[in-house]
Amino acid sequence: MRLAHYEPLSLSDFPGRLATTVFTVGCNFTCPYCHNPELVTAMEDTPQLTEDAFFAFLERRRGKLNGVCITGGEPTLHADLAGFVGRIRALGYAVKLDTNGSNPETLGHLLETGSLDYVAMDVKAPPSRYSDVTGNPYALVLAETSIRLLAQCDTVHEYRTTILPLLFSEVDVDNIARMLPPGSRYVIQNFVPTKTLDPNLLHARGFEPGDLETIADHTRLLYPLLHISTRGGI
Repeated sequence: MRLAHYEPLSLSDFPGRLATTVFTVGCNFTCPYCHNPELVTAMEDTPQLTEDAFFAFLERRRGKLNGVCITGGEPTLHADLAGFVGRIRALGYAVKLDTNGSNPETLGHLLETGSLDYVAMDVKAPPSRYSDVTGNPYALVLAETSIRLLAQCDTVHEYRTTILPLLFSEVDVDNIARMLPPGSRYVIQNFVPTKTLDPNLLHARGFEPGDLETIADHTRLLYPLLHISTRGGI
């Protein structure tokens, strides 16, 4: 595993858990609004967190934290992910995976083996614009497969989308919701311009709260289980 860093305590990344969040290096998408651009563009010689250092931290926090959120970057790009998850669970922690859904084979294996307690999958764009937003020509078919895998599993999960006025309209959010199976939680996250992969978006604005509520209310007519995240999106 190539690990970048970890946040010792998160109250929001893993619903219902006191968690630490660990960030993996590398991503196969180039979403322009990504707020972890250093993880997308990281080179082989980028300083990294060692697994030994991370697991030493988990050992010290046993009994005080009860969850680990694995995010990125894209964690499923790493061949050692299943073993990494297994080591975390062996210490008594629940595991949440954040993923862009681009590796349904790895996701499916983790779901089949009951290795995950929660999955949050980013659904990046409506079908007609999936490749453009992600920069990956295969992104849509891979995402659709992962969406189905999550819908068919017993693992707690949610789908989520980061939206901003320059890239997404109310119609776009409706069309994303149409990709999702009924009965799952769907979360829209407002864009917050802290860091971005595309520097042209550093001065972009998210939706005003009232506009975000209007979009959510409209899309709930199609997908009642839509929620608005109280934190900024990525």
